[in-house]
Amino acid sequence: MKKASKITAALLAVVMILGVLFACSTPGDKPQGSGTVKPGPAVSGDETTNGGTPSDEKYVLPNEDLGGTEIKIFSIMGPVTTWLTFPFFTTEDSSTKISAAVYNRNALIEERLKCQITEENADNTNGELWNTLLAGDEDEYQVGVDYSWASLSRATENYLVDFENITPVHLDKPWWDSNLNEAFSLNGHVFITSGSAMVSSWDEIFVTYFNSKAAADMNLNLYEEVKNGGWTFERMMQIIPLADTAIDDPGAENDHYGFATQAFYAVPSFMGTNNVTYAVKNSSGKLENFSTSEKFINTVIRISENLKKSDAIYYGDAEIDQMFMNGETFFLHNCIGVMTNMRDFEDYGVLPMPKWDEDGEYHSYSGAQYLLFVPYTNKILEKTGIVLEAMMGISEYTLKDVYIEEMLGQIYSRTPEASEMLYDYILPNTLYDMGGRQGLSFNNLIPLVQAVPLGMTDIKSLVDPVADTIQLTIDNVNDFNG
Repeated sequence: MKKASKITAALLAVVMILGVLFACSTPGDKPQGSGTVKPGPAVSGDETTNGGTPSDEKYVLPNEDLGGTEIKIFSIMGPVTTWLTFPFFTTEDSSTKISAAVYNRNALIEERLKCQITEENADNTNGELWNTLLAGDEDEYQVGVDYSWASLSRATENYLVDFENITPVHLDKPWWDSNLNEAFSLNGHVFITSGSAMVSSWDEIFVTYFNSKAAADMNLNLYEEVKNGGWTFERMMQIIPLADTAIDDPGAENDHYGFATQAFYAVPSFMGTNNVTYAVKNSSGKLENFSTSEKFINTVIRISENLKKSDAIYYGDAEIDQMFMNGETFFLHNCIGVMTNMRDFEDYGVLPMPKWDEDGEYHSYSGAQYLLFVPYTNKILEKTGIVLEAMMGISEYTLKDVYIEEMLGQIYSRTPEASEMLYDYILPNTLYDMGGRQGLSFNNLIPLVQAVPLGMTDIKSLVDPVADTIQLTIDNVNDFNG
């Protein structure tokens, strides 16, 4: 059926618009290609490689004795407490493969490096996390995790340590997220980061889910279209009305759609497919004003023209996940974390976000909601760096494999192409945006969330009134030298 300083003050004026926001719909609210699936992990006390296969990048656990040093991590407990990936770094629970991998990794590090890794999770609604971390000379915690927008503001107040200055940390290694470091760096300084020990960052990558049973009935081989480069924005728009018709049930109580999404995430995600972000950096690493960019304006116009609300395209909220599992929408646009809801659901597949056009590349946008930092009160930077490097290095070849297997649930062994999509097309091509709603929140100044579902195309008229405000924030960020 159809249906602190002048820099900080200016930055915070924009950043604090966010408040406490979710990365994507949560269960609590009811949250290029080789063509091969990676082998299982092989880990020894000396080095880790991917399944024991030859690798140019190996992590070697150093022969260090940290003398029983305790590395204390203070992290905000986000709202998505029913996903598989909280807490961030420690667990006493081994009931899932993910928690067992975290436990075993920490046990190996603690034994070999003679240290302790502990974590406290804080409800930050009363500012407990930052009040504790920034308490003058106290050196109570060595590492913190918070929302990226909050951490950015603290970085401009000189409360955070540049990871480039922590000698044992090697940000050029594959277990650190180089895409994120580039996107969230401030004039070349990396104050907040993520890596392979923080699987929560993968939760927030946006992908395209599809109904695999309906796709088979329609003789669609979408995995092959991804691999041959044919999975484009135009191709997705061709499929949506056809799929809407294919899954429509005249006797059903609820309407059916070809595509379902949330406007908050659809706009930046599809901007990202054209490698367009709110935060644009020049060759010197300085921010430029995206609002005057013709590419930005034209990109949003095309999205608005094609993804406007219709009989085949649904804009909603947390209910879209259940709609998908009920067979009421063919495509679902949401983040990887919602796979937790679908682990017992058999009839789905996962794709990267489509390419903008045939000449483009795959880019999968991430909200980057929770990021890692080291507070300036840390007096044992070298020891902290050794432990963080070990956690990231070992996780790259153990936790990532376990995460993918656990998140995909039943389709992991039944549909190897789904793993291939994550390994080869989604995780390596993650696109981050420091100007998005989890960063400088430029997008909160422009009502594109309302404009795109309505099919509005006069995007310039929405941008011009806030161009000066955006420029003020950009100027203040660029003036920050770390």
